[in-house]
Amino acid sequence: MTDDRVAPGSYDFGDARFDLKDPADREILRFILSQALYGEATGVYCGKSLYAAGSLEAARFYLRQAKQELAHLQLFADIFRALDLKPLPAHWVIKLLSSHNNYYPLKVLMEHAIGEGMVLDIFKDILLQTLPDEDPRVPLIKKKLRVVCREEEEHVAWGEKETRRLVAEKPWLITPYYGLVELQMAVLPLLVRAFEKRAGNHPVLAHLPGFLAHVRSRVYRQGSDLGIVPTARPSAVKRAYAMGYGLALFVRSQFARSNPTLTENYISELGLDGSGLGSGAEHGSEDDVGSGDDARDRSHAVNGNGAGSASARRASA
Repeated sequence: MTDDRVAPGSYDFGDARFDLKDPADREILRFILSQALYGEATGVYCGKSLYAAGSLEAARFYLRQAKQELAHLQLFADIFRALDLKPLPAHWVIKLLSSHNNYYPLKVLMEHAIGEGMVLDIFKDILLQTLPDEDPRVPLIKKKLRVVCREEEEHVAWGEKETRRLVAEKPWLITPYYGLVELQMAVLPLLVRAFEKRAGNHPVLAHLPGFLAHVRSRVYRQGSDLGIVPTARPSAVKRAYAMGYGLALFVRSQFARSNPTLTENYISELGLDGSGLGSGAEHGSEDDVGSGDDARDRSHAVNGNGAGSASARRASA
């Protein structure tokens, strides 16, 4: 078994494979790929994120992410054509989990860190493992998927770094953050309910309970690493309080408005205020912004700070 089929920390589907000639299996893959297609279409939301970016680094990240997501959209369209499948409308759970949030603290946690992390679980664990290599169409499909996975990992890294920064700056976010993680884990099983009746007789679907348990466990570990999920599972009362707090914050966030801030802090962000701390002072070439493949530009996404490196350094001074 090759390394790209079972990456470290992934769920192992063993020898379970879909049969691309079986109409029932094709319908299952059609459903899975349709959710992915919709998720990539939400890349247009990056336009709103770019508009409200609080720093040049965040602006670079969202500009690059928009280009990547739209490229992913085309890659998945190619996969549909290769398999001769027609997309389905997105499931309501996918629409909920991938909806844009104007409130930045929820956006980086729910969309980038947790949301795109679960997308990676599906791409790396299910699709890369269970598509049959014997089919001549699959090697190219997997090549496309590996490209998508590498770029999705950047998006998760950005979300995790921004979540850690926000938790350090605003410790009160820990409780609603934890509640939102619990809420996301609660709605996750609803996505696969339609396949539960067939799970016992299908080599891939039989793994669904184990795979969902793996995803939940991984998300809780991720949340613990981010400092928002307690090491010891809280009581039912404390979990309910956190979920209520998180839900209230989510509802309130739906009324948040996106406002541009770079028009106010662009001078300091460029390091032209005399401080020499601007994030734009270090990387001002057009190549950094214009090329999603540029190594320097790529490092900004992983190491960047949505508040701006200049703002962060001044705050710590």
